[in-house]
Amino acid sequence: MMGAVWEAVLYLVLFVAAFVVVRNRPAVALGIALGAWLVCYLVSVEFDARVIALAPALALVSFLSGRHAEDPRATAIALTVAEIAGVVVALTERGGSDTALAVTSGVGVLGVVPWAFGRFRRRYAELQDVGWEHAALLERDADNARDAERARLAGEMHDLVGHELARAALLVGALELEPTLTAGQREAAKTARASVTAAAERLADVMQVLRADEDEPVATIEEVVQRSGLDVELRNQRTQELDGIIARTVHRVVAEALTNVIKHAPGAKVAVTLTEHLELRITNGPAPKTTAVGSGKGLVGLAERVALVGGSFDAGPKDGGFEVRAKLPERPLPRTTPTHVRRQRTEAEIRRSAKRTVLITSVVCVGIAIGVPGYMVFDAATSVLTQQQFAQAELGDHEDDLDLPLRTRVDNPLGVTAPANAECRYYSTHANPFDNQGDDLHQLCFRQDRLVSKQWLARRSG
Repeated sequence: MMGAVWEAVLYLVLFVAAFVVVRNRPAVALGIALGAWLVCYLVSVEFDARVIALAPALALVSFLSGRHAEDPRATAIALTVAEIAGVVVALTERGGSDTALAVTSGVGVLGVVPWAFGRFRRRYAELQDVGWEHAALLERDADNARDAERARLAGEMHDLVGHELARAALLVGALELEPTLTAGQREAAKTARASVTAAAERLADVMQVLRADEDEPVATIEEVVQRSGLDVELRNQRTQELDGIIARTVHRVVAEALTNVIKHAPGAKVAVTLTEHLELRITNGPAPKTTAVGSGKGLVGLAERVALVGGSFDAGPKDGGFEVRAKLPERPLPRTTPTHVRRQRTEAEIRRSAKRTVLITSVVCVGIAIGVPGYMVFDAATSVLTQQQFAQAELGDHEDDLDLPLRTRVDNPLGVTAPANAECRYYSTHANPFDNQGDDLHQLCFRQDRLVSKQWLARRSG
């Protein structure tokens, strides 16, 4: 009794450990759960209460391991190793081929199928995440469109209001020259004209800010590098003139990258390269010291800016330093955001995952539905020792003189005793394994190749 309690506690601890590590170490968790279930089954070689109680826990761990595994290969290897190990132990140590079939079925139903559904659930969750990201991107695009429209509206208002203010200034200026005005009235007209003129100038300043991207000249890459104040090795291989929007994007990427070098890698060697085909690289070597910790928002903004014109962006450590990379088109391309591409890829992957899940589940279920009954029929039909053969076998007969089937039904059935120092063979009593006598066996025991015992083992299944 005490041993059974400790065994139950051990299985509980193992499965709790599997649940704890399944998120970060899914392959390890799956291996622990499969090992515990296989040991529990192979010790008794029957589906007792412990094996049945552990089955739901194994199925859940299998599902979670498939759900949390970024790369499915490690968990797939764990399933394969568990399957092979269970079959080998069953064939060599515990029960034989019928036990191996039970192990294969158990690992398939409780391991492979839930794992496949976990992989499908992961792909579905990724599609949901991409959907929310796509919705956020669309909302940001709508905000940008509203901002652009407001800027255009402000420009139109500037033209209208500026015209009216200029007209008002002229009228007030004419009034100021009216000879019939007193000195006080003329001074008031002068003040009014100055105020209208100042208002027009301030309106022009505001619009200059709003229209900065459209009106200000674009600095060349040489000018951006010069303004940074850094010792930069510049290689500008571009000979053709850049499109305006592309030129602004180059300006933005180079300026932001050099700013990051100043903040995070002061004193590091910097190289800026722009190829003829608009491949832009800003590379800095290892920094003597680091003076700031960045939020990463600048790189995110650069990635969005490059994506807006149809380019690709990447940034990351290189040779102890850091490199910013951008590939830009000759002209701004129609908007195809990384989210859109990722959504298409994720949708394609989830369709493949769904097909794999259905295929794996179908193969396992069909394999069990056909394989188990088929094996039972084969096992019983090829190991039949008829009643006549059993009756003709006499104690003391030599084994070679008996007409025995080539196969035995089982090697060592549980709960069956055998004479001391004897080697026993177990055969089917008839070919139908599905009736209420399907588990009955003929036992023939030999000592020094002589028959010393025979009996009919009634192991009724019905």
